[in-house]
Amino acid sequence: MTLQEFTKAAETVFFGSDPQKIADLGLVALSLALLASFGCSLLWSWAYSVFYGSRSTGSNIHRSFPLIGIAVAAIFICVQFSLPLSLGLLGSLSIVRFRTPIKEPEEIGFILLVIASSLCCAAFNGAFLLVIAATSMLALTILHWSPGFMMRRGGVGSLVLKCPANDYRDKLPQLISTIERHLQRPAFDSLTTLGEECVLTWSFQKMTPLHCAELQRELMEKMPQATLGVYYHGQANA
Repeated sequence: MTLQEFTKAAETVFFGSDPQKIADLGLVALSLALLASFGCSLLWSWAYSVFYGSRSTGSNIHRSFPLIGIAVAAIFICVQFSLPLSLGLLGSLSIVRFRTPIKEPEEIGFILLVIASSLCCAAFNGAFLLVIAATSMLALTILHWSPGFMMRRGGVGSLVLKCPANDYRDKLPQLISTIERHLQRPAFDSLTTLGEECVLTWSFQKMTPLHCAELQRELMEKMPQATLGVYYHGQANA
């Protein structure tokens, strides 16, 4: 392979072409397209691990991005030159069902990025591929360093207090004052009374183990007959 042939193949991958059949592209151009798809998939795999690798859940789906990228690019390179093959693929995909659960909403976005990048490689549109990569990395950076407007507004923790109804009626002001002092943005959710028992629940955004221990100690001192349950799961940074 000469330098001129390689340069022509690179121009085809980056700027596109109008071939009538797959043989017109040449093996070099096809290989470069698949390598470009593989490289973009590695980029998205790295971005997922950097920006969302600290999540406690997830299926480590980023490990499959390189194979997904190569497969999608290869499939669309083949079908764009054959109408019967593309119709057959459409019919095949209509009966396929993937039931693997998506544990994190970001996984859907990254899968779509992998597919979009692979389609650009399959269509030999490298310029648009660079635009997609630059815009996506900018969006990920903004979401990572300025996540406030994307954070969940509701609480990530719950406080459940079960106490005698008399204690609830007599000590409610002290109870509210104690909860507001130790919890961040507490919101009263529900009240259930049944006979001589009362169950109250609050939601909150954030707490520390020290505040939790102090809250439990003060509530037990004020209401020794009460039963207290705290359920909290810290939200990882985006």
